[in-house]
Amino acid sequence: MLHRLLESKRERQRCKTRALILAPTRELACQIADSLRRYGRLLPLRTAVVFGGAPKRPQVRTLTQGVDVLVATPGRLLDMMKLGHLQLHAVEFFVLDEADRMLDMGFIPDVKKITAALPKRRQTALFSATMPKSIQGLADALLRDPVRIEAAPAATTAEKVTQQVYFVHKEKKQSLIVELLNNEAIKRVLIFTRTKRGADRLATYLERNRIKTEAIHGDKDSGTGKPR
Repeated sequence: MLHRLLESKRERQRCKTRALILAPTRELACQIADSLRRYGRLLPLRTAVVFGGAPKRPQVRTLTQGVDVLVATPGRLLDMMKLGHLQLHAVEFFVLDEADRMLDMGFIPDVKKITAALPKRRQTALFSATMPKSIQGLADALLRDPVRIEAAPAATTAEKVTQQVYFVHKEKKQSLIVELLNNEAIKRVLIFTRTKRGADRLATYLERNRIKTEAIHGDKDSGTGKPR
């Protein structure tokens, strides 16, 4: 992809975004951008990464200077598009990384908005650790006569992992969590919520019940845990 981008750039004077890579989290987006810089360090291609939970101004400045390869999280990318700092009409390569996590984190509607702004004529690659029906439907909508490559068989739950399901009314979920966490055998717990606000509300509730808790999400600084 990098060499084909280089050929495209030689044919054009103005630097435009030729490749777009979407990732579900800022951490993954930064890892991808670092890899691109490392592998393409000898190529005259500009790479940038934009993600939420960070100041917009430096990211806007980078975009206005022009980039060849852009790595982004869906929410921040849509913000840049709405503010007029980015256009995707010249994208030739589109990569959707960890599509199943995009689904779990509720990003699929944003992904569909972004793909609607892309040129119909492009090369698209979709990567996913699992392939549920919803992701297969997304793949069918994005890809035309795709080549499917499976690196490993479908993942299964480790035998030593015990799974349980509790059916409970919404208003009693928090009290049930407190009851479960009061079990002395439980030392460390990781709880996932659907929204950032839900994470903050649950953390506050648990603190009130004398359970030491910290909420982590994109609106908080990854180093201090405080709101940006």
